[in-house]
Amino acid sequence: MKCIVLLFWFGVSVLFAGEPLRILAVGDSITQGGIRGREEYTYRLPLQRLLHERGTAFRFLGTRERGFQRGSSWPEVAEGVPFQPNHFGFYGGRTAEVARSLRDELPRMDPPDVALIHLGTNDLSTNRDEEAILNPLRDIVAQLREKNPGMVILLAHLNFNSGPALRLRPKVEALAEELDSETSPVRTVPMYRDWNENPNHPQTDTFDWLHPNPQGQLKMAEAWLKVLDGVLPGNERL
Repeated sequence: MKCIVLLFWFGVSVLFAGEPLRILAVGDSITQGGIRGREEYTYRLPLQRLLHERGTAFRFLGTRERGFQRGSSWPEVAEGVPFQPNHFGFYGGRTAEVARSLRDELPRMDPPDVALIHLGTNDLSTNRDEEAILNPLRDIVAQLREKNPGMVILLAHLNFNSGPALRLRPKVEALAEELDSETSPVRTVPMYRDWNENPNHPQTDTFDWLHPNPQGQLKMAEAWLKVLDGVLPGNERL
């Protein structure tokens, strides 16, 4: 493990050799997952597998550990390596609701080094992007920086290539530029690239237009890592 400074879009909180990278996944159902009878493991499973394959020491944070349905389960990351279930995802969660819950629960967590934020899907129909999505995201970033002023923050674009998500994209880009700082970098993650949300397509990335299937989960994990690699000092890989 190398020395790095992580931010919620990348701040400067140094990790010393051997210390695990503390990752907080914040979101809705695409982060929580956990439907019995289908492999709705979310990007957290392939992300942990990719980090493990790289030899990166990591620890997922969050006061939530279960999937949406009781009895849902996750496979091992590798033989003898259990999946780390901690997260902060809420099935059906709206951005403002998650922000309020975070204010209650963040004091119980260790300071994250990296936050992976994927929110806004359940707010698109409101047509009130500033109130329903952007202001709550500002609140989430502020809370996280209170916990660790030098975090890396990755802010995901939604997994859609049509509809109201297109309206949101430039606003999220502008928000990232607004919140970015030298001590706590913020970067956007283009989850929509090379993404096929149509479940009837033979190369679909979703179960149902919305929730990523294993192929889509891997694409999301790779997208998170690609952006994280790009914000590390000297462009080193984790």
